Amino acid sequence: MKHIKYICLSLLFIAFSSCNEDKILEETPLDFTTVDNSYKTQGNFEAAVAQLYNQARRYFGDAEGSATDMDVWFGTDAGWHAREFQSHVYSQYAGFGPDNSDVAQRWTDAYKMVSNANTVISRIADVDFDNETAKNRLLTEARFFRAWAYRALVYLYGDVPLILEEVPSARRDFVRAPKADVLAAIIDDLEFAKTNLPSLGDEAADGRLTKDVARHFLAELYIVTGDNQKAVNNASEVIDSGNYALMENRFGTRASEQGDVYWDLFRLGNQNRSTGNTEGIWLYQVEYETLGGYGRASGDANFWERLIGPEYNRFTAKDENLGVRTFVYESTYHGGRGQAFFRPSTHVTHGIWNNVDPADYDNDIRNSDNNVLRKWWIDNPLSSHYGDIIDLRTDSKLAYETYLNAATIENDSNRYVYPVFLKLVQINNHFDTDLTDGSLSGAQEAKATQAHKDLIASYGGIGPKMNGNARRYFADHYAARLPETLLLRAEAYMNLGGANNLDLAAADINVIRKRANASLITGSDVTIDFILDERLRELFLEEPRRLTLNRLGLLYERTKKYNHYSSASVAPHNNLYPIPSVEIQNNTEAELTQNDGYEN
Repeated sequence: MKHIKYICLSLLFIAFSSCNEDKILEETPLDFTTVDNSYKTQGNFEAAVAQLYNQARRYFGDAEGSATDMDVWFGTDAGWHAREFQSHVYSQYAGFGPDNSDVAQRWTDAYKMVSNANTVISRIADVDFDNETAKNRLLTEARFFRAWAYRALVYLYGDVPLILEEVPSARRDFVRAPKADVLAAIIDDLEFAKTNLPSLGDEAADGRLTKDVARHFLAELYIVTGDNQKAVNNASEVIDSGNYALMENRFGTRASEQGDVYWDLFRLGNQNRSTGNTEGIWLYQVEYETLGGYGRASGDANFWERLIGPEYNRFTAKDENLGVRTFVYESTYHGGRGQAFFRPSTHVTHGIWNNVDPADYDNDIRNSDNNVLRKWWIDNPLSSHYGDIIDLRTDSKLAYETYLNAATIENDSNRYVYPVFLKLVQINNHFDTDLTDGSLSGAQEAKATQAHKDLIASYGGIGPKMNGNARRYFADHYAARLPETLLLRAEAYMNLGGANNLDLAAADINVIRKRANASLITGSDVTIDFILDERLRELFLEEPRRLTLNRLGLLYERTKKYNHYSSASVAPHNNLYPIPSVEIQNNTEAELTQNDGYEN
């Protein structure tokens, strides 16, 4: 301090001016960015809002490749951990508590979004823009993302701290706001977004927010608050606008291949409106091999293909030849390099396709061979089963008993061979960066069929063998798709009650089921369980299932009924996550209370 004062006095002597020691102590960064020097120009705010888009697309599918991303599906009616189906914490809910890493990560990531949004909202008014329209758009987008983050928080945790302005310094005095207050703040931000976001067609680029995105989420939030007519109204503004329609005919990059229109919805390059798809309302954008595009084969991309696919390449069938693995290696026609973290529940693989009309199992295109991989071609020429099909479609029990040893059936059917929903798998659509030397050995070559050799040749002689890059998924992701808006309106109609409203709900659901070639329903069929099953049929692996069930307070009931590994341990208090222990411990100046049923 003496040295600083000496400099100050010297400056006083030389400059003949007063000295403000506090100003001398202020640091002005010249070669790195801080909050104070990063919000000065329109470009700064554009970058800050771009980061909010980036945080949103990573929230349910990060690039680290761990099973953490699957917590919104694990331990629900949707499925379980394929490797640790009996011991994982979502199969043994008694061990699930405030120290769980998923619990802390969801909280932290959502509040990072809240913090970043609040900084934009708090600072943008003080910056001059050449274009006031751009300024208003950025403010509105920030408010939307604040609402979006709080939506996740309030569904997962219930009452949470409500922070609606920038927090410039560390605080340890947060308290939980009532859920009703948080919901009101979310709706206020979304209503602002509905008014101020651009209309469809006026957005700056694919993936940017529009009024209809806000309307879609308002429909859901108004259901939560019990304002079902407002929910109907907002959903109707989207559905009845004439701007959206379900895709009815083959389209897109691979329309000439075997498939169907539902399959086309999830192929690379088919998601955005600019490609002709009229049912995407909001898409998380992915740009292959583009810096910051969340599609880098080097690792900056989500690992869904790895997480949802079975580890079939390690499988050895019953009565197999000594020392031979049944499948020759990880192949693109079997969906890449799955490593078996998430396995769909029996309810998803079978129950939801039989509970309306048994014919739906075969007729509903969402359950077709195009969209669910149930037939596994044994492709190792040295296998005693070479050329066989492990057919899990017609009689999966018989197939398992034929190819799996009795002592390993449970393990192998959970980890090595199970039905794979192909939404998040780039089957026969991998890049060169995904492929490695897949040539057959001399012994395999001698026994291979010509069809097998032709298949390998079709991959440029490289072969369909996968390397580590094949675990990633590079298509744009639906954040909101028209069928979900229809199902939200159907839910609101159902809540309004009365025969006419139930008929209207059935009509919305039938729009979806008709496209899928499924049997149609009547108003008397509409229940919340039916809607939840229809969400699984249409939106499986799109909707964050835990958020939907938590929103309705039905995670406990549905998990107990349909997840036979979690059913014995799941409890009513699991309808909410616990408040993370680390947040309670660090909040030393006020009490951050815990949710009922959890101990710190």
